[in-house]
Amino acid sequence: MNGRQHRFSPRGEVTALAVSAGLSLLLLFLPGDSRVLVADRLSVVLTDPWLRVRGFAGDVVRLRAENADLQRQVAQLELAAASASREVADAARMAGPALDAGYTGDLAPCRVVMRQRGRQVTMIKIASAQPVGWRVYQPVVARSGYIGRVRQIVGPREAWVELLTAPDFALGVEFERTGLVGVLRPHASTIRVDMVGRDEDVEPGDLVITSGISEVRDLTGAPDAGQTPRGFPLGVVAAIERPADGMFMSITLEPAASADVNETVFVVTSLGAATGLAP
Repeated sequence: MNGRQHRFSPRGEVTALAVSAGLSLLLLFLPGDSRVLVADRLSVVLTDPWLRVRGFAGDVVRLRAENADLQRQVAQLELAAASASREVADAARMAGPALDAGYTGDLAPCRVVMRQRGRQVTMIKIASAQPVGWRVYQPVVARSGYIGRVRQIVGPREAWVELLTAPDFALGVEFERTGLVGVLRPHASTIRVDMVGRDEDVEPGDLVITSGISEVRDLTGAPDAGQTPRGFPLGVVAAIERPADGMFMSITLEPAASADVNETVFVVTSLGAATGLAP
């Protein structure tokens, strides 16, 4: 329904025209100093609010960019600190996979711009402010841990990410305390670690990290796919079942990070010495 357009009456139009003409003549006949003063006052009333709004908008954009960069730096420092602690633990244990415990890589901050609809979210779309050198299967992490990997590249600034909850997701993992390895897979609404012997040393609360050893994935059409390095936190052991008639235990994982609450995530764009791959 269209609203009725408001129109001035002929008398109102004449009055407005007369006032405008009077003000114009008054400004013309004012002395030079007074004319400058009046013009200055008018500029304060008419243009200063616009300049303030434009400056505020520019500050907001700049602060958002600075905040994303600060989050990236904090995430890199946290990963470096975790790698140093892991290296000390590996040296004390004198066991575990023959891989570097340290982490080297570059993080590109991205915003989550879309989530796949459904009862269980398995894909998210991320966007970067700057072009990213995307590669399929690049790790995607949040501040608290690993959440998934790049699955489909949309453009220089956008890509779809496959989450840990995807039905066909599988990833080689390691129990940080003991160096045991297994395979992470989603089962219905839970995430579990398979292929761990029934009598192995696993306890609730054990931290599980990416192993960097093996990944179960389809590399068809992606010969230059990225590799997930060792050391990203995946979660902690929440429950353990040791069936009497089975070879392997059933281990349920409490994920360290979730894409449901993260608006900023980080893509590992360069793995460097962590995997032996070129950036």
